[in-house]
Amino acid sequence: MNNQDNNTNEQSLRDQLKPFIKAWPWVILSVLFCIVVSQLYLRYATKKYQATASIIIKDTQMGGGLSETGVLGDMGLFGSNFNSVENEIEILKSKRLLSNVIDHFNLTTTYSRKGNVKESDVYTNRFLDVNHLKNDSIVQFKTPITFYVKEVNDSLFGLKLEADSQWMTKEYGEIININDQSLIFSPKSYDNNVSTEGNSEEATDLKIVIRPIELVVQDYHSRLTVNTSGKRGSVVNLSITDVVGERAEDVLNQLIEEYNKDAINDKNIVALNTAKFIEERLNDITKDLDSVETGIESFKTNKGLTDIGVETSLDLQKVNEIESELLKVETQLSIGRSLKEFMITDIEKSVTTSGLGINDPSLIGLINNYNEVLTTYQRVGQTSTSESPVMVKLSTELNSLKRGIFNSLDAYINGLKVEQNNLLRKSNQINTNISQVPNNEKTSRSVERNREVVEAIYLLLREKQETTAISLAVTAPKAKIVDSGYAPETPVSPKPKIILLAALVLGVLIPLGLVYLKQIFYNKIESRKDLERNLPQVSILGEVPKLESDAKDRIIPNDRSVLAESFRIIRTNLQYKLGALNHDDTKVVLVTSTVKGEGKTTTAFNLASTFAYSGKKVLLIGGDIRNPQLHRFFDASLKRKKGVTEYLVNSDLKLVDLVVPVDDNSNLHMLLSGSIPPNPAELWMQSRTKDMIEEAKGMYDLVIIDSAPTIVVTDTFLINKFADVTVYVTRANHTDRGLLEFISDTIKDGKLTNVAAVINSVKLTNFGYGNKYGYSYSADKKTFMERLKAKLNF
Repeated sequence: MNNQDNNTNEQSLRDQLKPFIKAWPWVILSVLFCIVVSQLYLRYATKKYQATASIIIKDTQMGGGLSETGVLGDMGLFGSNFNSVENEIEILKSKRLLSNVIDHFNLTTTYSRKGNVKESDVYTNRFLDVNHLKNDSIVQFKTPITFYVKEVNDSLFGLKLEADSQWMTKEYGEIININDQSLIFSPKSYDNNVSTEGNSEEATDLKIVIRPIELVVQDYHSRLTVNTSGKRGSVVNLSITDVVGERAEDVLNQLIEEYNKDAINDKNIVALNTAKFIEERLNDITKDLDSVETGIESFKTNKGLTDIGVETSLDLQKVNEIESELLKVETQLSIGRSLKEFMITDIEKSVTTSGLGINDPSLIGLINNYNEVLTTYQRVGQTSTSESPVMVKLSTELNSLKRGIFNSLDAYINGLKVEQNNLLRKSNQINTNISQVPNNEKTSRSVERNREVVEAIYLLLREKQETTAISLAVTAPKAKIVDSGYAPETPVSPKPKIILLAALVLGVLIPLGLVYLKQIFYNKIESRKDLERNLPQVSILGEVPKLESDAKDRIIPNDRSVLAESFRIIRTNLQYKLGALNHDDTKVVLVTSTVKGEGKTTTAFNLASTFAYSGKKVLLIGGDIRNPQLHRFFDASLKRKKGVTEYLVNSDLKLVDLVVPVDDNSNLHMLLSGSIPPNPAELWMQSRTKDMIEEAKGMYDLVIIDSAPTIVVTDTFLINKFADVTVYVTRANHTDRGLLEFISDTIKDGKLTNVAAVINSVKLTNFGYGNKYGYSYSADKKTFMERLKAKLNF
């Protein structure tokens, strides 16, 4: 039992795979076709190249320029956020920098040369350049401008505005207005030996397209990729695809250069503001220093003072120590007040200066952080509106930091005042002890102290001025190039291996997919397997092969064709079925089908011919009196000959008066259908039907009736009771599988008895037992091309 189930499953799997296996010629042809198409695609598809570059975003403190942290120090609170690699990536991807790159190379203007199949971009090897005049804006037009040029000589060129218009001769350097745009054409040296896809006579003809800069920027922005090589690293990878590899390299290299220029400009803003502040303070301090020194000179000249007395050396030493401390405090106090005054008078937001000697690290850190955030605010403001979340956040942070600086300055100044008062109090105590010191010496010391304070501020400002000047001269780029832009000669698109693999897969899937869809949606029987699955109670007499378009559909004497051999097999199987009957009278065979066009009449005729050639006397009756077809095997005039209808109507007629002999088969007679009656069913119900059958049985060895289709009319059911065997004809690729259920129900209801099936028009590849061998015994061996043709005709 298990073996039987296994065999059934194996057979079912074989049946399911059989349509796919039979499709191997189509698979081969499909694969070859797809490969040819893929090769054509690879030959003519536009190749795209990818250029890559990598840079390191250096820390702002490592740059040569006077950055925020370089001037003001670094607290480490917010700097890492606003100097992050992610922010720099956004700047690299900004349309502002891309616009500068496009302007640098004039990429709004593209040049192409027409080939035999496609147009190819020309980047450098062309005979002219087209540029807009500086007073014209490319943004003014919204749609691309297209025109054509060709080389004439060193001073002239041809121009036409439409592809089918006439050429106009123009001079180089001439200003030409095209679509309200003022263009100037300049000659360019090029290598005219470079091969082109076009004809040699038109090798220098160019198609020029000028596009609006917004479209060009958007195009390059969509193809540009910028990302980091690692989560914590500062290496940034850039890539862009283009149909010209050299252009892709130039775009990446220029983009890095534009980025460095932008970063250097940002750094120099701090240095320039610092230099401006120092210059203003130096002017004021120089005046104060000159005034103090002039006062000292006048005082000493008027009083005749030269030196301090030895008697006060000890007390003066203590006083000097206190005054040294007091000098430092007053210096810090003066610097703090100056810085606060500068920030109060700074109405617009601008980068402030450094601490310039302030000794409070927290205050220096706040000032540094303020400058760092302010620089970022100004940089982001170039590409964003003031209402954007980033701008709002930065503005809020700036206000908070500025308030913090003012609070810290107030606290710092107040602390210095307290320290100053303490030092003054100590100084007064010591001065009480030296009250005997001459008033002139006291006055001189006070004036000298003022001079030293002003001089210290002056020296500090001069030192910072030199530092700032040096930083402006040696500002280093922010991005260090690891790898410059490079585009390999191998294109990234299309990929030959992937295209060929896809062609191979498609070549296999397309025919197999069509076979699968056919199995799903195709509802016609194809072979005896369909009948065996749906009509297990019906024996199958045989299969009739599908004929070539020029082959005859009837059997002739000594016929050795596949058609004749198939009917001989059917005859043999039918003889076994007839031999199993319990009577020895002449057997009656009824040939019918479900619908019209299944080959019922052809089967009946050839079956009768086959029996007749074996020596039996056979009568073929045209039982389809509604749509007679037997006459088509003979002269068309027989269509009007009397037959079954006349016999059933006229009781005086005999079969011998109506039968027609077949010329090439003396054992075969035919009783044609005769005239088409108005009441066929009623005629078949008369007793003359039985008389006709009995008379035929008395005259012939076998009677075959070509009956009407069963699903259309009831005629077949009326005469089936006279038949010993019913030969039910189905047709491959014509009979619906749903009709097999009708046949099964008809047999179960007893309307048809002793039914045996014949499958007509079966392709040789679908023969149940002959799909490998067919009817090739003693036949000529076919050539490979003939076998391939037979395979493709499945």
